[in-house]
Amino acid sequence: MRRVFLALLLALLLALGLWACPLLGPLVRHGALPAPEGLKAPLTLLVYGSSPEYVGYHKRAPERFRGLADTILLVRLDPRANRVVVLSVPRDVWVNLPGYGWHKVNAASPLGGPELMKEAVARVVGVRPECYVVVSLEALQALVDALGGVRVCVEKPMRYRDTAAGLEIDLKPGCQVLSGKEAEGYLRFRQDALGDIGRIQRQQAFFHALKERLLSPSGLLRLPRAVAAVEPYVRTDLTREEKGALLGFALRRPELVSLLLPGWFGNGGWAVDQKALKTLMDRYFLGEGAWEAVSLKGLRVALVYGPGQEALAQKAEERLAALGLKVLRHPIALPPGRTEVLENGPGLVAKALGEALGVPYRISGEAVLGADLTLRLGEDFSL
Repeated sequence: MRRVFLALLLALLLALGLWACPLLGPLVRHGALPAPEGLKAPLTLLVYGSSPEYVGYHKRAPERFRGLADTILLVRLDPRANRVVVLSVPRDVWVNLPGYGWHKVNAASPLGGPELMKEAVARVVGVRPECYVVVSLEALQALVDALGGVRVCVEKPMRYRDTAAGLEIDLKPGCQVLSGKEAEGYLRFRQDALGDIGRIQRQQAFFHALKERLLSPSGLLRLPRAVAAVEPYVRTDLTREEKGALLGFALRRPELVSLLLPGWFGNGGWAVDQKALKTLMDRYFLGEGAWEAVSLKGLRVALVYGPGQEALAQKAEERLAALGLKVLRHPIALPPGRTEVLENGPGLVAKALGEALGVPYRISGEAVLGADLTLRLGEDFSL
């Protein structure tokens, strides 16, 4: 019996060693292990992608992490609320860069690197990030492939080819597991009416799908491999202690809130709605917002539904109208994967509508532009 026990223990230790082995390289280079206490205070990060640079025709230059910024995120890690807030900043927001004048925010990276990017984003949102994380183009593919793919619902056919950038996108609609290359295409596609804003909304949907994949049993088994795969493509000014605290915080499975910088198309880019932005920053980044009683009457709700759901949409519209809401029908090519209420805002009215209908709600920039709320009708919706 004792020999059997020792054999099982040895097998367990061997399996644990094989599981953790991919972390050895990053651990040696960064010396960070998950800190049991996690973060002790909120931390604000700037996370952005660095577009490839080229020398000559179609020739990729060595990676300097100084290409035009892409997928610009202001991330607030809040241990008190056990919450991660991700605010997507469109790259077409104009900002007055010190020493350089007016440029779109994504130009700050090649002009002045991460420090100028911090300043640029601070001038846009009013909150300065404490640290930065910049990733190269290869990071996404490496992460997704190391996780064995990520399940995403592609809402429409996506086809695009860019020979110069080496990008070819050919995705069919439907819920499917995307490889790293396919995920890159899904996240970079912007050849539709919403352009970069539609791309940002797809990115936010992907964040939630990625979180579910990472926290699944198979995702956790693949986590060391994923960390090792991404590590060569990342640059940051986080200290060793901060990295350990972040890992410890991540193990607490914090809530994810994803937001789109509120605004509208204008001035040759994305014009910021300063009033709506202040509400979001007060609530999620400064901790100054307060929950108040809200009314649904008179609010505009986008009703999202797919083919074959017309009768269900009619019943939902009647229910929403009875609650005093103004309904904006928003048919799409593919029925939503699940029923949910979305709000790109504090979340008060989304919570109220979700409770009134008995459906879940999420705070997300995936909400339809021009509406106060979005109701997606999944196949599980019933009245």
